[in-house]
Amino acid sequence: MIPGIDTATALSRTGGNRKRYESLLARFADSQSTAPSDIHTALATEDPPAARRIAHSLKGASANLGANSLAEEAAKVEEAIESGRAVAPALAALSQSLSATIAAIRAAVPAESPVHLGAYSIDSASVSQPLARLKRLLETDDGEASDVILEVRPQLSKILTAPEIEALISDVGNFAYGDALNSLSKILASLADLGVNLCPPYRNKRS
Repeated sequence: MIPGIDTATALSRTGGNRKRYESLLARFADSQSTAPSDIHTALATEDPPAARRIAHSLKGASANLGANSLAEEAAKVEEAIESGRAVAPALAALSQSLSATIAAIRAAVPAESPVHLGAYSIDSASVSQPLARLKRLLETDDGEASDVILEVRPQLSKILTAPEIEALISDVGNFAYGDALNSLSKILASLADLGVNLCPPYRNKRS
């Protein structure tokens, strides 16, 4: 049990794989901790679309992991940005909720836990080939990427979160191959931080 998180429902989304779920929680705590400040920075630099994307991403990731109250707070921020209303009150509430959620996650899944170091070791082997194939297609702006990403979705779901997969599918479907490649590179870098090193090394040749 983790305060503020419906672990039972979220765990079912990973097929009952507790280690994988705990790794996703730990990765969420590490990757989303700066979301409120990132939103504030985006708004301060007059970039509402970027702020909305950050809030939307946090909303999706939170819901996927069972942090439903946090997802609702992120939705309020997203709605405030879209409507042009004052964002500060909703953002303050989001920051407080996120801090509490991350604290609860880190208390339940310590950073030193072995879950961080190779919980994906078995799954990574089964997705390394489709990831490599997808990356090659994106690097060459090959339209086949649209078919391939749907074809390999079951394999990708073993190691990527639902929001990550949906973002990739959306970018590829909109022919935004550069954005998809950048997203894929960031995902792989994040997985590497968890001890998942897919071979051959993934480098974004567009950068």
